[in-house]
This record gives sequence, structure tokens and C-alpha cells, in this order.
Amino acid sequence: MKSAFGPGKPPFTAYGSQRQDWLTGPRYSWPEFSAQRLLGLPDWLSMTLEQRTRYETMDASFAKGRNGSQYQIPLQTVLWLEARYQAFRAGVEFWDARQFGADRTSTLNTTMVDVADFTQIYGAWSTTDLLGSGLGFEIKGGRQTLDIGSRRLIARSSFRNTLNTFTGLSLRLRDGGGGWQLQAFAVQPVVRLPETRQGLLDNDYAWDQEQKNTFFTGFIADSAGLPFGSRGEIYLYYLEEDRSSPKNRHLYTPGLRLWRMPKKGELDYEAETIAQVGTARDSAKAEELPVEAYFEHIQLGYTFDLPWSPRFLAQYDYATGGTDGRLSRSFDTLYSARRFEYGPTGIFGAFARNNINSPGYRLFLTPRGDLSFYAAHRLFWLADATAPWGPANLVDKTGHSGDFIGHLVEVSGRWDVHPNLSLEAGWATLLKGRFARRAPGAPPPDDVNYFYVQSMVRF
Repeated sequence: MKSAFGPGKPPFTAYGSQRQDWLTGPRYSWPEFSAQRLLGLPDWLSMTLEQRTRYETMDASFAKGRNGSQYQIPLQTVLWLEARYQAFRAGVEFWDARQFGADRTSTLNTTMVDVADFTQIYGAWSTTDLLGSGLGFEIKGGRQTLDIGSRRLIARSSFRNTLNTFTGLSLRLRDGGGGWQLQAFAVQPVVRLPETRQGLLDNDYAWDQEQKNTFFTGFIADSAGLPFGSRGEIYLYYLEEDRSSPKNRHLYTPGLRLWRMPKKGELDYEAETIAQVGTARDSAKAEELPVEAYFEHIQLGYTFDLPWSPRFLAQYDYATGGTDGRLSRSFDTLYSARRFEYGPTGIFGAFARNNINSPGYRLFLTPRGDLSFYAAHRLFWLADATAPWGPANLVDKTGHSGDFIGHLVEVSGRWDVHPNLSLEAGWATLLKGRFARRAPGAPPPDDVNYFYVQSMVRF
């Protein structure tokens, strides 16, 4: 899982089920003071209990139809249990996400509330020596989360309050030395319920359901040993939704990524190119159109061999958007995460991988192993001035409002006080450009300030 604070930093969310990779080894260490040890559980049974509390507030709005300030207190409580017998595992992840403070005018959706449901109910089998070949292999079936590649298309989110989950089958085949890996999956996306605004306001319970007549599958291959110490991956995803779904997406999404991991005193980089073809519609009432869209990501970083390990990262993203009435160029980011590149989500979430033209840069500082900071600045233009700024629901079909949305400036800090306790706080401001101020239906032109503070307790 990729953290906004850079490589190697655990995500600020429940990750008990992600601590161990059964083909490569531990991802994150277990605290001594844990539910596993406190309850004296046998070695074949693992358990974690994790709770995150966040307070977030925003003093103005960037979205159509929303004025004034708002705040929310999202709570995330997660219990994970896994039993093992030889190479077999069976596990459950019970997830309770709810909010307090929202009212009828607040930003509120199913990324914030999913009360008392199972994000994972799975069985798995894995080996690091398949049929004596030295290859690692894992098969996992049931309800599960997916966190794949760069996480720009499929991710287990770390900032928002709920998760994308799927029901089906996933497979991995891996070279024992880590030189290459193949992944495949065939799943049904799970719809978080309830979806009604009143149900979300009241933190109502409803059992999540698989999205009917919908199929999501993919194949990913990655390899090390490329020039300049690089690693690369190619992939193809296919999503087929039921015709009754709002967007009725039938999308093929092929992509190619090349990257080099950060090291002190060395350059690192990442480039990802994603295409998208098929058919989709903007809403349940819109006409279905052919899709031809694409997304480009480029970044170049350098980690200085100095105290506090400063790392500077320059980034650029371009995602197509819009339609001419006969062809849609609206890029669909599928089941991705965006906080690690586009600022906090929650009640903020101003930007997504659709209709953007965005350069930016970041500076990471790590004074100690338990203390880390970063500052970021991005500029956002619309890739198509006549197409929507999606998260704000703003559009000027004449293009007279221009294409500059504004500047996003962000500062965040994290303190891992103890293996059982982490604290984080951050501030982000959207300095509105011409489009954000003048587009039809735009809220008052005040710049937007968003602040959050959160705690994470793990046992």
C-alpha cells in the first residue's frame, strides 16, 4: 500500500490483513502489545483490532450547490481474524465506518459510511515452492480487497473511510528471487449500502451486495532487471457492468508502467501510460457512447544523502475528459486511490484522474524514523475547457470560463508515537483559478482551506 508520506511508510488506516505477504514475507512488523499476545492466541490464529478517529473541517466550498463551511468526524473500526493450517488460510475482516457531524447540506457518500459489514471473507492457499520449482504461488477466493500496481486503477484506499471490495478469485505466480510476477483476478465489485442520503446521515446498516451482472477481470505481469535498475509492468483490465447501472461501463484498460525505487543519493522515476476503450455513459439518463481516453503520469525524484533524508519529487499528470456528442474521452479511474497524489479526500477530494492537466512537486522530510513530513504544490488545468471538473460538478460548455482551476497546496505531518499509536495532521488549501470562480453555478469565490487531525490505535 502506497502512503502519501512516501515509500516504506505504513498506511494510516487499518492494515492488519496486509501485514504479511505469504510469498515475500512481512510487510510491516507486529507491535509487542497486540491482541494476538494479550489474548494468548495460538500461532495458527492471528487477530488485530484497529481504530481510527479523524476530525476534518473545510471553511468554504468548490463544488456546485454547496456553500459555507462543513466538518465531519469519520470513525473507522476494524477487526481482522485469520486462521491457518499448513498452506491454507481462512480470514474475515469486519469493517465499521461511520460519521458524525454531517448535515443535509454536507458532502456525504458511501466513501464515508459503511456500517458493520465484512470487507473480506476469504480462503487462500499459498506456497513458496510450487511443485518443487522454486516458484511462489497463491490462490485466494471469496470477498477480498485488491491493491495492485501503482494503485491508480485498483487500490485498497488508505485515507477515505471505506474500501473497495470484490467477490471472486485472484491468483499470483512469482519467481522465487523476485525477478518477475504474474497476477490475475476475476471478480464482482461489491456495492456499499445504504446509498440513500438519509441512510448515510443516520449511519444505517445494510448488508453490502455484489453488483449484479457485473464482471471485472485483469492480468498483470511485472519484471525486474530492466536497464538502470528499473522494473516494469504491463496489464489489461476489463470491466463489464449491468445495463441498469448508472454508467453501464464496458471498458478495456491496457497500461504500461516503468519505475525505479528511491534510494539515497540516486534518481528515481516512474512513468505510466494508460489507454481506455469501450463504451460508457455519463449518467443513467445519458446516451451510451464509444470511449477513447487515456492517462499519462510522469515523475522524477531525488533523495539527498543528508540528515532528515530530504526527497524532492516532480510530477506531471494528464487525463482526458469530455465528449463531442459522438465520442467520449472521459477517462475512468476504475477502483483507484488518489490521496497520495491529489491531496486529502474525505469531505475535500477536489481532484481525480479525469479531465486534468497537472504539474506539481513534493518535498519529503524524515527527521527520525517515527517522524515524517511532506509539503506539496500542484497546479490544475482542465484538459478540455468545455468538459466537467468532475469532483466539483462544474462545467462551462462554452469554454468562456477558461481552463485554470487553481493551485493546491498541502502540508502534512505524522508521528508514530508508539507501535500501537500514530498521529497525523494536515492542511490543504485550494487557491481558486478563473474556472473555479467563474464557471456557471460556482460557489462564492473564496479560497478553500481544509484541515484534519487523526489518530490510529492498533492492537
